[in-house]
Amino acid sequence: MHNFELNANLPKNHDLNKKYNRFAKQLSEWYNSGKVPELASQDTRFMLELQKQKLKKLGIDMQIKFGKTEQNEGNVGALSFEDSVFVNTIIGTSKKVTTTIRNSGNEIYCSSEEGNLSVVLQNPKTGCVPPADTPLCCPNCGAPSTLGGLEDGCEFCDTKFLMDELYPKVMHIFIEKYGKLLYDKKQIKKYILFCSIGFFVLYIGLHILKSFIINTEAFRQFMEAKDFTVDKDSIVTYLYAVPASAFMGVFFGIPAWFIANIIESVRQLANVGRGGSTMPKTLIFCNKMHTLDPTFSIEYFRDKSTSLLKFMLYSSDPQELNICQCKKPIPKKIREIIDITYRNSGVTKYSIKNGVCNVSLTFYTDSLHYRNGRIIRSSDKIHMSMRKVIKKPTDLGFSFKAVTCPSCGGSFDAANVRNCPYCGNDYPFEENEWVVTDISI
Repeated sequence: MHNFELNANLPKNHDLNKKYNRFAKQLSEWYNSGKVPELASQDTRFMLELQKQKLKKLGIDMQIKFGKTEQNEGNVGALSFEDSVFVNTIIGTSKKVTTTIRNSGNEIYCSSEEGNLSVVLQNPKTGCVPPADTPLCCPNCGAPSTLGGLEDGCEFCDTKFLMDELYPKVMHIFIEKYGKLLYDKKQIKKYILFCSIGFFVLYIGLHILKSFIINTEAFRQFMEAKDFTVDKDSIVTYLYAVPASAFMGVFFGIPAWFIANIIESVRQLANVGRGGSTMPKTLIFCNKMHTLDPTFSIEYFRDKSTSLLKFMLYSSDPQELNICQCKKPIPKKIREIIDITYRNSGVTKYSIKNGVCNVSLTFYTDSLHYRNGRIIRSSDKIHMSMRKVIKKPTDLGFSFKAVTCPSCGGSFDAANVRNCPYCGNDYPFEENEWVVTDISI
C-alpha cells in the first residue's frame, strides 16, 4: 500500500461521508431488524451472519445502536491508501454505542458508551478496472461469481450490475467502545447530590454525637426510648445543615466529577495503548514480507488477520471453517466470546522457510463473554497463529466467500465447500489465503 491521503474533517456533503453514514444506518438496522447491509462485502456479511447464528444458538439477542456524541457534530475523518488495483479508505468518527443483550426477552446486559465506528471502504483506483476474474458474490442473491460474471449477469438470478453498483464495499468494521461517557455534564448533578447527602449525614451525625457526649442524660433517655426531646437549638442546627450541605456539595462535587473523568481518561488511554511493545517486531515482519511480496502491506495484513480472528470467535464451531487448520480443540474461554472491541494487535514471532510463512500474533481486545447465563466483560489477550504459502503475490481481491478455482476457473463459496464443485479438485487455501493454525487466550 502507498500514496496515503489524510482528510481530517470531511464536509457533510462529501461522497465518503454520505456512504459512511449510510452504512452506519445499515449496520444499526442489521443488529436491530436483521436487514442485510447493502454496502457490506460478502466477507463482512459472512462475519455478521456467523455472529448472529452463534447468538441464536446460545438463545440470546444482541442489539447495537449508533448515535452522535455531544462532542461530535457529525464530522468524519478519513485516511486513504492504495495498492495496484484498489483504493482503501479508513473512515470513522466518534459515536455513542448502545449495546443491549437479552436472554428469552429478559435484559441481561446494557451499556451506553462513548466509542468509535470505523470502516474500511474499498473502491477501484481511478482509471483502473479490477480483472474480470476478481471473485465477488452477487449482491442480489449472494451466489459466488466474478466481477465479469456479474457485469454480464449473475448465472443464478440473472441480475446485471454496473461497476459502481458493485463498489464501493465495506471490507472491515471496527466498533470501539471506550467505556463510560467522558465529561458528561448530566453526571455533575449526581456528584453534587452525593456530596451534599454525604456532608449532610456527616454534619448531623457529628452534631448528634456531640450532643450525646455533652448531655449524658439525653443519651440515656434516647437509649431507653423514654421522653427524648430535641431542643430548639438542635432544630435550627439541622435546618442550617441543608443549605450548608448543598453549598459543600457544589464546592466539592464539581471538582470530584472533573478528577474522576481525568482518571477515567487516563485509564482509557492506557487501555487503547495495550500492545504497543509489539510494534517493532510487527514492522520488521511486514518489511520482510514486503521484500518477498511487493503487494504485501501492514494495512492489508492487519485487516485480514482481524477478519480471521472474528471468523474464529463468532463461529459456533470454528473448526468447521475451511480457514481453520487448528489441530488442538478450541479453548472454552474462546468459545464464550460473543463480541469484541479491537484495541491493538502485533506480531510476537514469525518464521519464513521454503516459501511458507508462519506467524503468531497477539490481539488485545475488550470482550463480552457469555457464561452461565451472564454477560462478563473482560480485557483479553488472544493469541492466534497463521500460515500461508507466499510463493506468489498476495491476491488483493480475495474473498473468503467467493473464490476462483485455479484448476477450472469456476467460482464457488469457499466458506462451506473445500472442493471445487465443478472439477472436484481441492482449493489450495494456503496458496491464496492465510489459514489459522492455533488460537488461545
